[in-house]
Amino acid sequence: MYSVLIVDDELAIREGLATLLDWESLGYVVVDTAANAIEAKHKYELHSPDLMIIDIRMPGRDGLELIKELREDDPELHIIILSGYADFSYAKRAMSLGIDNYLLKPVDEDELHLYLTNLSAGLAARAAHRKKHAAVKIWSREMLVQSLLLDNGPQAPAALEGPAQESGLLWDSYQVVLIRLLLQDNADNGPSTAVKTRLAASFEEQEWGIVFSLDSYLGVLLQPSYQKELVRQLMVRNIREAVTAQGLECIITAGDMVDSLEEVPASKESALTRMKEHFFYDEPGMIGPDSLKLKTGLPVKPEEVEPGLAPVTERLYFAMDIGSINLLPSLIQEAGALMIAAGYSEMAVKSRYVRLVTHLMNKLSLQYRELELLHSRMDEQVEQIYKHTSLPKLQSHINGLLEQYAGGIKRDDIEVLIKRMLDLIHRHYPENLKLETLADVFTYSSAYLGRLFKNSTGLSFNSYLDNVRIGKAKELLDQGCKIHQAASEVGFSDVDYFREKFKKIEGLSPSDYRRKNSI
Repeated sequence: MYSVLIVDDELAIREGLATLLDWESLGYVVVDTAANAIEAKHKYELHSPDLMIIDIRMPGRDGLELIKELREDDPELHIIILSGYADFSYAKRAMSLGIDNYLLKPVDEDELHLYLTNLSAGLAARAAHRKKHAAVKIWSREMLVQSLLLDNGPQAPAALEGPAQESGLLWDSYQVVLIRLLLQDNADNGPSTAVKTRLAASFEEQEWGIVFSLDSYLGVLLQPSYQKELVRQLMVRNIREAVTAQGLECIITAGDMVDSLEEVPASKESALTRMKEHFFYDEPGMIGPDSLKLKTGLPVKPEEVEPGLAPVTERLYFAMDIGSINLLPSLIQEAGALMIAAGYSEMAVKSRYVRLVTHLMNKLSLQYRELELLHSRMDEQVEQIYKHTSLPKLQSHINGLLEQYAGGIKRDDIEVLIKRMLDLIHRHYPENLKLETLADVFTYSSAYLGRLFKNSTGLSFNSYLDNVRIGKAKELLDQGCKIHQAASEVGFSDVDYFREKFKKIEGLSPSDYRRKNSI
């Protein structure tokens, strides 16, 4: 539909023209009316009509003055003059302003009908021309930006300054934004083109910047705005809506703000750097100069990571075993902090987390038969780790997995603290059990927990653990196991220390015990 704005100081004429024809059947719609030149100018700016029908004689500025002002803004606007006088001087002045037709009141319906029919073809051609011109303009500006970013020679920005000025690209500042579409199976069967087309149209309309393609990315050269923060939020939302419409997700990074065309490639490079390191940012919107990269304190040598992860893994296991799931997030983050400090890559972090989660799930499933169903789906659950694009989201996913596993364990109704500790000791006596570790997962101080344990059992934690280990060692010796093997099996890495503990508890050495019991 082509839009029509009627301007006349007489209400009856305005209403009469609006109802004189079946405008819709001719392909037109009367969008509004105005009673004078000031109102008409305001409504022209509001509606941008294709055709205006204007009375010559109105209070204040007359129709010819209005037309002259409109022509300065829009030389192609179609205009019909209405007049109650067959005055040649008026008609001559009107024609000099490039009007389409001069109609006398009362308006001849057939004459107006014929004119509107003929005008449709002209309006269609004008619309096609505007569309083509806009497309060419967008394409030209994109090609200019691509040339600026791809040609790194020292003369490139200077050579492009002339075309940049012609295209309106000499701005006060520039910033490159890169968009990486997370395509299914890395196959792009058209969604990137659809996203780009939608963004190019909206960004040009909003004057936010120029959309372009660069290698495997979509990009935007941002135009400066006084409402920078608001534009940034609207732009990110616009991008995500365009991407979501194609059933995809994306990562958005922004380069540093620069002040000249020569520095635009540097803005691109900083955006690329952030794109490559996007995994280590906790930023749900657009990763930019103000985004904070996840960091730890002092650096860690790569060879120190595994020794550092071992106690963390141990505490994770015990926390899951006893159901202290509130400890899981901090322990998962502690593991991540170690890997970040050692400079692990995104894939290295994911692979190590996979090993950690698999180890915990396997160990728990051997201990609890009720976890068999969950364990059967382990591969599918663990595979999701590789699909996350940020470390915080990955850690949240892992926390959910471990919580699910811990929640699948059927625990006794008796939640007595000491009973749970004794159960852990009898099941895990060969391992590196420490009171401090259990105090951490039970959220008690080690001194307080130690007193509770001794008051209940009559023995300190370490004494009780030594008794359990020596008791298991006696069983192994009775079965013919060698002394050093028995020591290792029950958790003693030093055989001399084992002999000392054995003699202290049993009153005789392991060798004497074997001889006594073999008689």
